[in-house]
Amino acid sequence: MVIKDARGKKIEIGSYIRYTGTGTVGKIVDIKKENEEKWLKLEKIDLWYVSDSVEVVDENSVKTLNEDNHDDSSENNTIDNIKDLKDDFEDITIVSGGGEGGG
Repeated sequence: MVIKDARGKKIEIGSYIRYTGTGTVGKIVDIKKENEEKWLKLEKIDLWYVSDSVEVVDENSVKTLNEDNHDDSSENNTIDNIKDLKDDFEDITIVSGGGEGGG
C-alpha cells in the first residue's frame, strides 16, 4: 500500500510528519487503512492522523527543533499552573439570590 501526504510525498513507517492542523510533529510508528482512508500513528503522542492532513518533514529539522525547545522546567511549570487553577476553582462559593433586578 502506497501512502502519500498532502503534497504527494511518499509516507512510510519511520517517516517524520507534521499535522497541518496544529503543527504537531512526530515519527510514524504504525499505518492502517480504514474506510478508504489511510491513518498514521505518531510515536510519542499515540494519536492517529489521516494521511492527507499531514506533510512529510525532514528528520534533522525535527530533531533540531525538539532539542532547541526542550526544557524540563516547562512541563513542571504547566503542572504547577494547572494545580493553581484547580485550587482557585475549589475556593468558589455558590450562593442563592445573587441575580436580582434586571431592567
